[in-house]
Amino acid sequence: MPDLHTRGIIIKQNDYGEGNRMLSIFAEGTGIIKAVGYGAKKAKSSRVASSQFLCYGEFELYGGGEIFTLKNVNVKDAFLPVSEDIIKLSLCAYLADITYFMLGQNNPDDRMLHVFLNALYALSYRNEDIFKVKSVYELKLMAIEGYEPFISGCGVCGANTLAAFDISKGTAVCPACRGRDCIPLSESVYKAMRFILSVEDRKMLSFNGNDVLIERLGEITEKYFLAQADKNFASLDYFKTMCGIIR
Repeated sequence: MPDLHTRGIIIKQNDYGEGNRMLSIFAEGTGIIKAVGYGAKKAKSSRVASSQFLCYGEFELYGGGEIFTLKNVNVKDAFLPVSEDIIKLSLCAYLADITYFMLGQNNPDDRMLHVFLNALYALSYRNEDIFKVKSVYELKLMAIEGYEPFISGCGVCGANTLAAFDISKGTAVCPACRGRDCIPLSESVYKAMRFILSVEDRKMLSFNGNDVLIERLGEITEKYFLAQADKNFASLDYFKTMCGIIR
């Protein structure tokens, strides 16, 4: 029997020696773990498809410690509609990057795993707006990992009249407490944020929003995440390049 039999999804892959791949697998019950797929890069290897980014299935792994060895994968889904669309694929690479950054290795978080899978499913099979998925995922990730923004009132004085979102403080603020790091917070964006933060995860995308709302929401979620992470992500730059977006 393998040392670990788990369901998960490959969120990173890198070359590892000649003909091999180092895989980062976001797995149920264990979090993000490393595994080597020996021979996975070889054209005739049966492991080529099962060691690709976004391969989801039942993994049989041997060993342990810092790095497992991949024995077998029973593929459940490869999310091909995403893999065949360069823009969606670049978005998923960014979502995987920020997930890895927030969780690190060997930190179980099945809730976040399911949110990641929900985002992939929406992009693959529901043709959900990519910018909406990006914004919702950024906000959910921050909330689940302990950085939920405060939007119930002004985070400075407690007033109920809200005018902006303070990126550095992670809170909504009233007109009097609005500072230079603040982004205007409209009623529609406030309601969208409140919905995303309060609804059960599987319904996180179940709201309607026009292009303006999604753009304003995305400005807040992206800048808030990057401010808290204090890091730039090459995958985000690549996604924006693919979309033709210039910072």
